[in-house]
Amino acid sequence: MKLTLTGIAVLALAASVQTADAMVVGSLGGGGGPFLTLNSSGLNGGAVATLTGGTVYTSDQPFADIPSGGVSGGTFLAAGPTSGQPAVLTFRTPINYLSFLWGSPDTYNTLEITSTTGTYDFTVNSLGFAVTNGNQSFSQYVQFATNPGETILSASFANSPAQDAFETANFSVAAVPEASTWAMMIFGFMGIGLIAYRRSPKAEMRWV
Repeated sequence: MKLTLTGIAVLALAASVQTADAMVVGSLGGGGGPFLTLNSSGLNGGAVATLTGGTVYTSDQPFADIPSGGVSGGTFLAAGPTSGQPAVLTFRTPINYLSFLWGSPDTYNTLEITSTTGTYDFTVNSLGFAVTNGNQSFSQYVQFATNPGETILSASFANSPAQDAFETANFSVAAVPEASTWAMMIFGFMGIGLIAYRRSPKAEMRWV
């Protein structure tokens, strides 16, 4: 077995950065929390994401209902012709994972996620929802994750055609590790490699 410090570092970097395959993938699921607070300033009072457009409600409206299944903090975000649209959450720190509860889903709802490499449009049909007729007794958690090398900058909620509302709640995110964290991970991989070398009598160290 031949082991080099350069080889270990290259493997660590390859595991953490793959810009060629960058994309945002959406799917049903998520909802594990912890959930962020939601108010008119955004998520966690605007500390995680600022909100422009849309309206945050604490009770059912003639045009928008609280998403079924329980709403953390008692608030939900509605986007639409009456509530204001689009409702845009702009993240203060880029994230690589977003999850939320999508209330009374219908085919009018349109979600646009903007990342560091482009924009992605999602609908109830593209995500494979079981219910798409706006049934107010049905809600679905959805989640969006990035491949390494791409981060999510904002999420925009709207209706097309502009009628009724797009109701969302129970947001959770995962932030991208800072550069110092990546460096620690790389040195950690290097340390593991050195330990493996020392424990293997057949290992040969080559400095390059």
